[in-house]
Amino acid sequence: MSQQTFFLYQSFPMDCPYLDNQVWVFRGFDADTIEPAQYDELLSRGFRRSGTTVYHQHCPNCRACLPLRIDARRFAPTTSQRRVLRKNQDVRYTRTRAAFAGEDFALYRRYVDARHPSDHSPDADSYREFLINSPVTSELMRYYVADRLIGIGWIDMQPDSISSVYCAFDPDESDRSPGTFSILQQVALARSLGKAWVYLGFWVEQSRKMSYKNKFHPCQILRNGRWQVLR
Repeated sequence: MSQQTFFLYQSFPMDCPYLDNQVWVFRGFDADTIEPAQYDELLSRGFRRSGTTVYHQHCPNCRACLPLRIDARRFAPTTSQRRVLRKNQDVRYTRTRAAFAGEDFALYRRYVDARHPSDHSPDADSYREFLINSPVTSELMRYYVADRLIGIGWIDMQPDSISSVYCAFDPDESDRSPGTFSILQQVALARSLGKAWVYLGFWVEQSRKMSYKNKFHPCQILRNGRWQVLR
């Protein structure tokens, strides 16, 4: 099947969400659908998506945002990650195609309100635009203790990879390290399905809130157009 053609546009400069005193600019395109193999290729070139917008960073004076992916086939958990797995032995998960559900939105809003109290509380429309509307095959991994929803991982399923789009969890369950647990489950899922990579989006070395991403080894970063092992 021939590849689709997309036309890139460039965003207006915005305040960087990751680093102080920096400007954030991206180049991207909007799409209703993208062929799975083509999106795998876009991921390998450093693209990411938010809703139906697929983009990569194009900041004028900064190259700190580096796409990061985990080598799912060679991944080995650290001692602390094994502790997280033991701590969550009572957690089960389900996988479903991405669709709006009130319970999911309520958990997402509670998480955002707790983690980003200075931002406006998200509404249902913005939630749909960000995490439900998708040009690719998107799923929800819902995490439960008994029948209580404690976390959700939004993922894109591609032929050779899983792309982790977002994770939200009940703030009262923070001691479980649910974000780390969710990534560990995604890596295990990728391996069980024969997929090579789990993409975690952008990593910024100077950003403390992104420091968790480089703790899953072996992993690679895309620098100057080449994937390099991050040590």
